[in-house]
Amino acid sequence: MTDLKRCLMVLALGLVSGIAGAADYIVVRSSDASIARGTALAAGTRLALPAGATLTLVSPGGEVVTLKGSPVGAQVPGVAKPGDSAAAAALTALVNRPPPRRSFGAMRGSEKCPSAAALQTMEQILAAAREQGCGSIAQAALEAYVDKAGAAPADASAPKP
Repeated sequence: MTDLKRCLMVLALGLVSGIAGAADYIVVRSSDASIARGTALAAGTRLALPAGATLTLVSPGGEVVTLKGSPVGAQVPGVAKPGDSAAAAALTALVNRPPPRRSFGAMRGSEKCPSAAALQTMEQILAAAREQGCGSIAQAALEAYVDKAGAAPADASAPKP
């Protein structure tokens, strides 16, 4: 293996392990196919987000940020609203959960689940996601939460202090 290939492999592995260990923000929407929903990103990460592409991120603490791509990419904000690692794991699992299937008839366990409209905070949404049978309601609540936040696009090209 050439030195260049070895160097690139080490850089790629370091990047993947750094992203997997850092969960300041979770990608909830992406118009760029190279950045998947559910990807964990560290605060301050520089992304190769092309001009015209958008990325919506949520911190485990509930902060919603939309990045807009530019010719120089985009940078994840430097400071995220605090959240713990359990909240980050729950948020990642919720975002990566397959979409609900259509079913007919009564849904078992739904009587213990609050309505999506009743889930107004990230803490409430993640608590519902942890309840057996409430995942699809928590997903709907997360989508509504992100829509309601109407995150103003961050200036992706501006360096953060």
